[in-house]
Amino acid sequence: MNRTIFILLMVFALFIKQSFGQEQIVIQLAKPSYTDAVKNQYIHDILIKSFAAMGVDAVLMNNAKPMNDKRIIEQLSHNKTITLAWLSFPYKQPTSLVNTTIPLYKGLHGKRLLIIRADDQAKFSAIKSLDQLKPLIALQQQSWSDYTVLRDNDLTVNGELDYPGMIKALETGFADYFPRSVLAIGTELNRLKQFNFIIAPDIMLRYPSDYYFYLSKENQHIRDLLEQGMQKLKQSGELERLYLQYFGDVEKQYSLNQRHTITLKNKE
Repeated sequence: MNRTIFILLMVFALFIKQSFGQEQIVIQLAKPSYTDAVKNQYIHDILIKSFAAMGVDAVLMNNAKPMNDKRIIEQLSHNKTITLAWLSFPYKQPTSLVNTTIPLYKGLHGKRLLIIRADDQAKFSAIKSLDQLKPLIALQQQSWSDYTVLRDNDLTVNGELDYPGMIKALETGFADYFPRSVLAIGTELNRLKQFNFIIAPDIMLRYPSDYYFYLSKENQHIRDLLEQGMQKLKQSGELERLYLQYFGDVEKQYSLNQRHTITLKNKE
């Protein structure tokens, strides 16, 4: 099929959709670091189903390269390259953005487990307080939201390394632990299975972190469609079903209720 015929078919398909009263909207997203992560599949399902509930066919497209949160906020604020993102602003959000109102992860995103060397299991099992954790070196990139939270709680953090550098530092003992979200740690450990890493078995960090969809004020109409669609999914029970489908086994899988929890303040 040559390019001209392909374009004509796409235009015809769009005409058919519009003829039957179905709007189509292209949603540009920042490319995630791991496109196959469960939390990304969950987000995509919410978006597709929420817009569909409003009679809108949403086409999701990723940008070419991943962005950190700072870059995402900048692009959203100026209504450039991306349409929306899911972010957490515990206290003060940028005035240039609008957001939906239903939390996306029910607080799970603020629960952190620690990737450590298997040989350090006994050392971490003995940690019961924030003060005991402070002398140990955590790994995090400065552009990541966790970096500020860890530093604000007086934890020792190396934020100077790229991702391969962090993994090397943990492997060689130049750092002690790598805090990761309970929503992503399984996928991440699977990619790191060549290393002698485990999840610290008895400890969990937790801080307030509710995620919502954020858009530029110039896209208020898209925000309103998404909000109304999400409310419909919530009322029908579909939103809860999606949450359980993707994350229903997380608490059981990682025994979150049995872990000793160290609560961190989130001052952002």
